[in-house]
Amino acid sequence: MLDEIFDVVIDEVAKLVPDVVWGAIFLVTGALVTMTGVTMVLGMTTLNGSVRLGGLLTAVGVLLIAGPLVTWYR
Repeated sequence: MLDEIFDVVIDEVAKLVPDVVWGAIFLVTGALVTMTGVTMVLGMTTLNGSVRLGGLLTAVGVLLIAGPLVTWYR
């Protein structure tokens, strides 16, 4: 019951926001995550994280950037 209510609410919110806005949000978020990951890999950040976490953040950020670009290209 509760999951159906959340599903309807999230679906309606997703319909209100245009796809271009979602793509822009993903691009900005991906750029920030990639930047954080690269600085962690290079050891230039004050965040206490490992190189593996930096690599994971870099990979996730690149995927967040690539998704909207591939969608907009089509």
